[in-house]
Amino acid sequence: MQTDWTYEEFSTFAMLYAASVNTDVEPEDEAIIRQQADEATYQKMKAVFSECSDIKCIDILRTYHDKYMSDEASRQRLLDDVKKLFEADDRYTTFEQELVRMFRMVL
Repeated sequence: MQTDWTYEEFSTFAMLYAASVNTDVEPEDEAIIRQQADEATYQKMKAVFSECSDIKCIDILRTYHDKYMSDEASRQRLLDDVKKLFEADDRYTTFEQELVRMFRMVL
């Protein structure tokens, strides 16, 4: 596995994973994620994501822990990106709130 992703690549991957937890990645979710990354980065990370099982995604997130989530501020930065994704449809459901809480535990 590649271990030299930029934050933009890592964040894109993490958002794709978060968007897929309760369903397939919806077109609305993809549009939001694409706003966070350039097209080449989005396509690269979508290809990587599509090849990963759920446990592999979690392993990747953990692999990048020290690089991009070593302190509370950096973890919060990623959680804010994920939260923006969930709030985009103007409905931040209880389930989505629980997903963010679970995501925080993984990080």
